[in-house]
Amino acid sequence: MKIVKRILIGILVLVVLLVAAAITLPMIFKDELVALTKEEINKNVRAKVDFETLDLSLLRSFPDLNMSLGNFTVEGIEQFEGIPLASGKTLDFGLDLMSVIKGKGTIGINSVHLEDPNVNILVLSDGSANYDIAVPTDERIQETASETDYSGMVIELDEYSITNGTFTYDDRSADTYVFAENINHSGSGNFTLEEFDLDTETDIAALTVSQAGIPYLKSAHTTLDAIFNIKQTESLYTLKDNELKVNDLIVNADGTIQLQEEDILLDLSFNSPQNEFKNLFSLIPNAYIAGYEDVQVDGGFVLNGEVKGTYNAEREQLPTFTINLDVSDGRVKYPDLPLSIDNIFAQANVQSPSSDLDQLKVDLPRFSLQLGDNPFRGSFSLRTPMSDPAVKASAKGTIDLADLVRAYPMEGIDVLTGLIKADMDVDTRYSFVESEQYDRINMSGDVSMSGFRYETAGLPPTTISKAEATFTPQRVVIEDFDAQLGKSDIRAQGNITNIMAYFSPDKTMKGDVVLRSNTFDANEWIAEEEVDTVSLAANTADENAAYEVFDRFDFNIDAEVGSILYDVYELKDTKAKGRMMPNRLEATSFSTVIEDSDMAGSGTITNMFDYVFNGGTLGGDIQVKSNLFNLNSFMGDEDATATTASSGEAAAYEVIVIPKNINMTILSEVNQVQYTNLVLRDVVGKLYMENGVAVLEDATAKGLGGDIGLSGSYSTEDPAKPYFTLKYNLNQLSFAETFKTFNSYAKLAPIGKYITGNLTSSLIMEGELGQDLMPKLETINAQGFLETINSFLADFQPFDAIGNALNIEELKNKIQLDDIKTWFTIEDGVIAVKPFDINIKGIGMTIAGSHGLNQSMDYSIKAKIPREMLEKSGIGRAAGSALDRLTAEANKIGFDIKKSEFVNVGINLGGSMTDPSVKYSLLGSEGNQTLEDAAKETVKNEIAEQKEKLEAEIEKQKEAAKAEVQSKVDAAVDSAKTAAQKELDKAKDKAIDQVKNQVGEKADTAAQKLLDNLLKKDTTKTTDQIKDQLDKFNPFKKKKKTEKEGGGE
Repeated sequence: MKIVKRILIGILVLVVLLVAAAITLPMIFKDELVALTKEEINKNVRAKVDFETLDLSLLRSFPDLNMSLGNFTVEGIEQFEGIPLASGKTLDFGLDLMSVIKGKGTIGINSVHLEDPNVNILVLSDGSANYDIAVPTDERIQETASETDYSGMVIELDEYSITNGTFTYDDRSADTYVFAENINHSGSGNFTLEEFDLDTETDIAALTVSQAGIPYLKSAHTTLDAIFNIKQTESLYTLKDNELKVNDLIVNADGTIQLQEEDILLDLSFNSPQNEFKNLFSLIPNAYIAGYEDVQVDGGFVLNGEVKGTYNAEREQLPTFTINLDVSDGRVKYPDLPLSIDNIFAQANVQSPSSDLDQLKVDLPRFSLQLGDNPFRGSFSLRTPMSDPAVKASAKGTIDLADLVRAYPMEGIDVLTGLIKADMDVDTRYSFVESEQYDRINMSGDVSMSGFRYETAGLPPTTISKAEATFTPQRVVIEDFDAQLGKSDIRAQGNITNIMAYFSPDKTMKGDVVLRSNTFDANEWIAEEEVDTVSLAANTADENAAYEVFDRFDFNIDAEVGSILYDVYELKDTKAKGRMMPNRLEATSFSTVIEDSDMAGSGTITNMFDYVFNGGTLGGDIQVKSNLFNLNSFMGDEDATATTASSGEAAAYEVIVIPKNINMTILSEVNQVQYTNLVLRDVVGKLYMENGVAVLEDATAKGLGGDIGLSGSYSTEDPAKPYFTLKYNLNQLSFAETFKTFNSYAKLAPIGKYITGNLTSSLIMEGELGQDLMPKLETINAQGFLETINSFLADFQPFDAIGNALNIEELKNKIQLDDIKTWFTIEDGVIAVKPFDINIKGIGMTIAGSHGLNQSMDYSIKAKIPREMLEKSGIGRAAGSALDRLTAEANKIGFDIKKSEFVNVGINLGGSMTDPSVKYSLLGSEGNQTLEDAAKETVKNEIAEQKEKLEAEIEKQKEAAKAEVQSKVDAAVDSAKTAAQKELDKAKDKAIDQVKNQVGEKADTAAQKLLDNLLKKDTTKTTDQIKDQLDKFNPFKKKKKTEKEGGGE
């Protein structure tokens, strides 16, 4: 019993220790593993990789240490910025516990499990791919090993799995699209061995595959059970037991795949072990429905093929391949549909004997079926598709689309009717058509459609009453095309001169199209909510992938549309002529009318198809001319515009968002532009749009009684905070019209409403706009210059207040403002006016100060007022008394000051424009002393200077006298002393008189000099700085960020 007890105690202790280890070990090694994980990711990828959580556990995968990344994301950079590459709920790694504990060398990965992964692979038309994120070895930064030196992770997998995955492959360079959802996959094998078997199981709930716009699979249920023999040293993968099942079709494959640096060696063959046509028919889109086992399908088929050779993408080297298909005696009858499809026969053989696709051979010698009472048969053969497509084809018969609906399931289609009739033969080459060798061209017959109607949820009904294409040796003529697309009617005719180009990926179809329409309602065909371009690029819709638009054509276009409805706008009498290619429209002429705005011009628009279907960037260069362009039509309610225009107030407009994927230049000449209540004439300018910013460069116009020059930018990079920059040059504009038109000027320069006459001004300004497109005045920063021309100021309350305070009637009367030049700045809603000079009926003034948006003001005025004008006022006596006292004080020290002709007064103007306050005082030369103090200081300085000169002169005369006395010293000492003293006294008096005269002259002119210099102030530095800013204005620069936005530029 003791032994049993000890064993039980030992087991209990072991369990406790294991549980304790399971709890504590993850905490001990979590920091090291987090650091290693992020280090390995950062040094091995060129992408944004992140995960929300990292959890460690021994209990989940004992004896391995489980590391789980929660909510991980991998996002592209540079051209794939914002496009997700991968994301998932969890990514679990089973790590070898001992390799983690040792902390040296490598960490072994024994298992990998993905839950809810979403992988999105995007390959652009230039071949660049978002999955190419691995950092080349020679670019990796070699860092000094840390104390815990993990040199990397080694894959020693025993198993891996994917649960509920989603996979998207959008290859625009190969025009290939694959979408798989609800992927469940698992694999097991000993990856530590040089050779082992990998046993895999895969189940895909819905697989969609399209190539060149042709849907080969649509939401097909796909399973694959396969065993691969893997020789790791040779990178050789051999297919062993395997079975691929797509819907009801089973395919087996044999062979090998070997990876050799840039090459992939393929030696594969495949075939279907089945022979019932029902299995093959299940692949056709919409055919494999619920209850497919009850569908009656007769007939047989044979399917096989092989792929052999080397695949190298960089060298464009392809393996050879062969595909054979034979269908005979086919018949399909759905239990819930009244008609069957009978007499189905098809033979197809595709061979590519080399990497040169020009040697590709496509043969469809027979295809036939009968739908209802109408048989249809055709054939097709293609040779040399790359260099000179040679086509032999025929189509004869009738297809009644109403019968097709009664015989075949049409999911999502509410109505489908119409007759398609074909009786045509083609046997020719592309070169025959291109060189107009019509005697060698066999092309005859026609294909027509009538009574077509298509209705489905989410789209307007479409009807084609008639359409016919006639085949001739010279061309395919399209005539009598008459369609109704919802509310839109379209009539067209045209011709295709080289229809054979359709069969070659390197050739372009050419032709002419004439299109007419009374009404085209674009709103019926545009989604209500615009799709973000990044999302569009990252998540190409299934239907877009399945129905790619043919993009190899070059047609001459002649189009006229009576009315185009787009958003809230109606374009009337739209006409256009030019050339249309998939990604380029060259308009030799176009014209349209939007409400009362007319436009006409020419130009080029590029990248149209990429913009519409792939979220690419629309480019172009357009020249536009207009008699009238009313911007109010594009900005808000017309009634609001009319109302506010008459009242001078801002209308409630909305932000016009500049799309980020438009890069366009527009040159315009407009006779008249209406913007809010501003009318501009003879407008000429250049407009750039790029990355959500519109830039106006060197625009000129006439308006408000003068000439206007404009440059600036309007940015909606952040639509919630539209931003603008502006530089204007105004010449001889009317004060009244300017301040009536712009309510922002009324707040920034309220004095303008009291001025009649003209102005010339230059300004640079930047700031935010509100959602009504009006400037947010508190955010505006500006620097500028204003000059008045033949102007008058009247009824201006601040000057009336000064006139009342000083009892000067001249300041309360109408004041002439000629050639007044003012430099000013605006920062954070405060307008600072630099010092400027003005003369009002003999009163010289220097004015400077600031005012706010609330009309508060703080101005300093230095006024040089004629004494005669002040003597008439109440303060004249006070001023005169001050001058008398100053003269008296000067006389006491020997000065004779004449009364000044002018008196300098310092005026402080506060309060508001409508309720001003006035304070004043007598000034000195520096503007902050009384006249008496200034005069005393001037005389004092002069006396001090002359005193120094006097002492020097006395010393000089003294030495001269001593020398003269010395010569006579022996004659008579007493007599000599007396003579010497006289000479000294004489020299002293002479010096004193000389200095006194000089001081007297200085004192006499000191006051006048003080008055003359009082108003002089050097503002050159300030004005030069503003001029420099005006000259350096750049509308293309990005706005400065605020501190809240991160600072810097």
